[in-house]
Amino acid sequence: MEKVNRKLTKKLFYFLAFLAAIRPSFDIFSQYEFRIWPDLPAININTVLGGLVFLVGIVFVIKNLRQISKNPLVYPILLFLGLSFLSIFYSIGALESAKEFIRISSIFLLYFIFYRLIQDEKDFNFLVKAIFISYLIPAFFAIFQFFFQRGLPDDFGGFNRIYGTFAHPNPFAFYTFFILAIAFSFLLVKKEETKSWLKDNPYLWAVFALALFLLATYTRTALASFFIFIVIFGLFKYKRVLLAAVGFFILGYLFSDVLRQRIWELAAFDPYGSVVWRLHLWKDMIPVALWRPWFGSGLNTFEKLTEFYRGFKLGSLEAHNDFLKTFVENGLIGLAAYFLLIFGTISRLVKIFKKAPANRKILALGILSVFTVLFIISFFDNVLRVTALQWNLWLLIAAWLKINLPGTGLSSTPSANGKK
Repeated sequence: MEKVNRKLTKKLFYFLAFLAAIRPSFDIFSQYEFRIWPDLPAININTVLGGLVFLVGIVFVIKNLRQISKNPLVYPILLFLGLSFLSIFYSIGALESAKEFIRISSIFLLYFIFYRLIQDEKDFNFLVKAIFISYLIPAFFAIFQFFFQRGLPDDFGGFNRIYGTFAHPNPFAFYTFFILAIAFSFLLVKKEETKSWLKDNPYLWAVFALALFLLATYTRTALASFFIFIVIFGLFKYKRVLLAAVGFFILGYLFSDVLRQRIWELAAFDPYGSVVWRLHLWKDMIPVALWRPWFGSGLNTFEKLTEFYRGFKLGSLEAHNDFLKTFVENGLIGLAAYFLLIFGTISRLVKIFKKAPANRKILALGILSVFTVLFIISFFDNVLRVTALQWNLWLLIAAWLKINLPGTGLSSTPSANGKK
């Protein structure tokens, strides 16, 4: 029986890793909705994938409730999800809140499942490979968009922004940053092993290509994310890497008119730019949050409130600030629960970094930095809404926490090629 269960769990591990790997390639299909029955609400293919993960996750959690209750972060996650679920019943848009609850739940159900399914370093390496593979199809489309000028035209700048298989350049940029940061961490791991940037180090060219993709999105928050990531590495260990990144940025500034234009728009507070628009939106919506300050207006109601309060004429309805969005939708109680989850995760990653042996220090710093940077940048963009990113980020967090449990005996550095 135990052998059968092990086979079943392994199949579940591969199946869910496959779903997480293909999710980035399907992101653009969120724009195309259909109805299974005329009286039912419209859905899209990503709703189906999320619903499938949700159902599998609920069954798995029920069957493994005792073991899952011992997972790290279980109580902050359950508190946040519990408050999100309750919001459905007082929401100003119950159906939208229910859909969003399923989406958010799918993220953390994957975390619970993979924390139980990851058994050893081999599983971790497989998951890292799956995460890298998940970028191949989006990258293929991004290359096509770049060379054939088929990206998203900027409304004011007259340039094209690549978006891969995502619905918009911004989520593609954040996913690119995530993949780039992990690849960069493995680049440094490999460099320490071989004492060379070039010898047996395929990550160098991957990092170079990913950096070009990131630049071609022209998403300033994602570019800032990678710069902060590099600064963290530079301050802790690699000052030369920091200097190289600064040099690369200067070259980009000097030779790219578009990048220079985007930076000056930011520095000059262009009244028609996205920075000033964000500030106006946040200023307008903070008083709206105070209408229901404790528990909010319900999941996924921010855009509904923005439309009512500001209308479409003032621009996008999205918050571009995950914490303001959480405050409006879940109130101060929900926002506190979300901060508890974020800081609880950072605290555990910091402990792993401090206790990590020398051969794991780089990867520990890389994963800690990725999560911290995404937390910081969430103050300025819609990071929590990027489901493909959140699925794979929390899978990585689950696997990393699992293999770093005391007493696992996994003292060697994980690698994306599966070798110690």
